[in-house]
Amino acid sequence: MSFNIPTALKSLASAGSAISELSKWLKKSKGDSRALLSELKNNLTYFDLIINDSLPLNEIIDKISSQEFMRLSKDGYNFNCLKDKKIPNYPSLQNTALASWAGKDTEDLVESIYDRINDLKIRYPLVCDKENYRWQIRVNNIRKRIWLLLRHIKNN
Repeated sequence: MSFNIPTALKSLASAGSAISELSKWLKKSKGDSRALLSELKNNLTYFDLIINDSLPLNEIIDKISSQEFMRLSKDGYNFNCLKDKKIPNYPSLQNTALASWAGKDTEDLVESIYDRINDLKIRYPLVCDKENYRWQIRVNNIRKRIWLLLRHIKNN
């Protein structure tokens, strides 16, 4: 299945590039940020296996995690500390599903990523055989949001 990838995210979409960027970011992080980034890295690895290697979602759905995000949310963690700037208006995101993220906080994007992960974990076991859910597209949309987060953090 072919997916359109905005130019602003293409460098992160190549095999292993996003994982490599997450690893670099992880090395610079400490404490709660490090725990969250580690969880995001693992989740992105699973999503890559689904999209790039055609691994069935049912084989990894239980491995996808939101435990650290939930813990940090419960503790009142400020996700904007990952990058306390608004998401820029990348020209190549215009006219894409990600265009609406320009001007929003990092926290909004992180929460959206995990909202989609939780939705996937809730719905998939119940309606996995329904064709109208387009699971690969849902997984790829989560990947794109993670790539956007990486692009946002990477820019100074």
